[in-house]
Amino acid sequence: MKPIVIVGCGPGDGNYLTAVARKAVAGAEVLVGADHLLALFSEVGSRRIEVTGSMAAVLDQLEPLRELQICILVSGDSGLFSLAQLVIGRFGRENCRVIPGVSSVQVAFSRLVLSWSSALLISAHGRLPQQTTAELSAYDRIALLAGDNAAINWTADRLAELGNAYLVVSCENLTLDDETIRQFMTADELRRATFPSRTVLLLLKKELLT
Repeated sequence: MKPIVIVGCGPGDGNYLTAVARKAVAGAEVLVGADHLLALFSEVGSRRIEVTGSMAAVLDQLEPLRELQICILVSGDSGLFSLAQLVIGRFGRENCRVIPGVSSVQVAFSRLVLSWSSALLISAHGRLPQQTTAELSAYDRIALLAGDNAAINWTADRLAELGNAYLVVSCENLTLDDETIRQFMTADELRRATFPSRTVLLLLKKELLT
């Protein structure tokens, strides 16, 4: 039985795909992923399964196809808040191969020419973070994978509680044609703004950008 290959597809633009990712997808007999990820590999003629709802339901479809080479596409890096963990949990580490990709967090910090080695990384996709303001204050750089208004409001509340030492930088649709980088100095500014689902919020100490 062939291992299921989980491919990190980067932040959006096809130029951020790695060569090893392209090679793995080229050898796939079954290609699984969201529509925008499948579109990155329009030249590949394998059978396609589009993820439109429950990932668990998609994994059920894969059970009778295990003799084929299955390749599952995930956004960003396969090891960072990724659907890869659902796949590994279902089929086991011994039956999976993981190919990393460029994460939106990497791109966000690179746009500001900042290191992210000491950053706190938080996901707010489908849940609100549990970190308290006191816990956040131990970090000078925090990356939040946002996506909805609840995450934006949570970040605004934390910005208000942290005080004037911090600001928020929104990194929206990174690597795409409509990429936007904005700064927010106050919680009220942040709450009034609208954001696309592909948004990384960086909660930064102001001194980092001076």
